[in-house]
Amino acid sequence: MSIDWWPAALAAIVSLVLMPVAILARRFGQDSDFSGVQKVHDVSTSRLGGVMLVIAYFAVIALAMRSGAQEIAALRIVLCCLPVVLVALWEDLTGGVHPWHRLIGAIASAALAGVYAGGTIHRLDLPMVDQWLRYIVFAAPLTWFMVAGACNSMNLIDGAHGLAGGVALMMFGGLAAAAWLVGDSLILTQALALMGVVLGFLVWNYPRGKVFLGDAGAYFLGFMYAELSIQIVARNDSISAWFVIALAAYPITETLYSIYRRKLVLRTASMEPDASHLHSLIFRRLAAREDALGSADATRSANARVAPRLWLHEALCLTAALVLIEHTAGLWAFIAVYIVFYVVSYRALSRQCVEPVESRLDGAQPHR
Repeated sequence: MSIDWWPAALAAIVSLVLMPVAILARRFGQDSDFSGVQKVHDVSTSRLGGVMLVIAYFAVIALAMRSGAQEIAALRIVLCCLPVVLVALWEDLTGGVHPWHRLIGAIASAALAGVYAGGTIHRLDLPMVDQWLRYIVFAAPLTWFMVAGACNSMNLIDGAHGLAGGVALMMFGGLAAAAWLVGDSLILTQALALMGVVLGFLVWNYPRGKVFLGDAGAYFLGFMYAELSIQIVARNDSISAWFVIALAAYPITETLYSIYRRKLVLRTASMEPDASHLHSLIFRRLAAREDALGSADATRSANARVAPRLWLHEALCLTAALVLIEHTAGLWAFIAVYIVFYVVSYRALSRQCVEPVESRLDGAQPHR
């Protein structure tokens, strides 16, 4: 199947042009709080980059429909994302939205997509489970959980310049490659357009962090990944349902490990923000090195060097998922191996930090 690149190219251009609007919106959506536990920037920065990303994508999809290159289902998915995007945007503007409200917004968007855009899980390639998924009373809650989890996962890794954007670019690239392999032009066009808007955003976001994705952008990308994943699996029996899980193994593992660490080990709220994510530990390690070298801009330099290290994690997931795209057992094995790799990497890195998190997890006192 030939690839029509114009949706990606146009999306990239529109996103690239719109980002300065967010940057210049000085009165709205500025992140000027440098004291938060997850903050790794030291310059007031707009959080409205994600809104421009949504606008750019919507414009490209609308144009694609007018030219006959897109089906109405694509526009329905974009419209279904509005509840979660609007709730997340309010958080970007006010900083006062409770995480549970964002979760409710994600579930509302997932429910709308299930009704109006065919966004309901139909198979997981697990025989007994797939039989239960024939009934909407079981399929709908599982779908809502998956979509909300994808939204939260993308938001959770959005902690360094270029990190979430680069990971999303590879995840949508994996969906685009899979759609091309099976000849699914509908998914291919949407995935390429999403790659385009993310590329336009990354020009401004990495490495200098001129604009942030914000909760609206992170939740939008997570929602779109979940919905396109559901649809590519439902429309193409040759693709294992575990392909899309393996493709997103890095953000999924980060989220599940964070819940384990907060809820079961540290006995804190599972949605309580902290500075103990893998990207946070990498930043602290790099910042300490920069300080030791007497760098005049240690924070920004360390921030820019976090994403490439974790892009390698996603590149590994992308490669394995595409190689094993039709092999469910192989995808299970890769996911298991990656989880072990992630945990070992986390524990090894935490012991190198000034205040190791894992020493607390193991019941020891942090190094002084």
